[in-house]
Amino acid sequence: MLASAGTAQAATPWNATGTQADVVGAWAHGEYWVSGDTSYAKVTITDSQSDGASGRVYFRWRFGDGSTSGAYGPLTASGYQKETTRTYSYPRGALDSYDPFEVKEVRVDNGVEVDWGGWDVPEPFNSN
Repeated sequence: MLASAGTAQAATPWNATGTQADVVGAWAHGEYWVSGDTSYAKVTITDSQSDGASGRVYFRWRFGDGSTSGAYGPLTASGYQKETTRTYSYPRGALDSYDPFEVKEVRVDNGVEVDWGGWDVPEPFNSN
């Protein structure tokens, strides 16, 4: 169902688990919704492993012409099960209708990015 101007679409939960963006120790997840002419992506990173390293996520929008925005972030969560959340918004008409955004998870040890996934569209938007 398409949302019309002035109405909001129910939020769709998403996560990067099992995608090319997935890295052990970082869990990127959140919600995506449309309200009026604007798309919103709530992005949460959870430090998902008690190994002393941190979880990090980068976010970017995907446009209808196949290009992407610059990377937003990083969002970092330090400490097992700690979370950091940020919500991004963009005019929905410019975005890819099926794959509106991508994320990339990163594991950070002592401030240095030591392991990272590739940019990928999270589930359930990922059509691969």
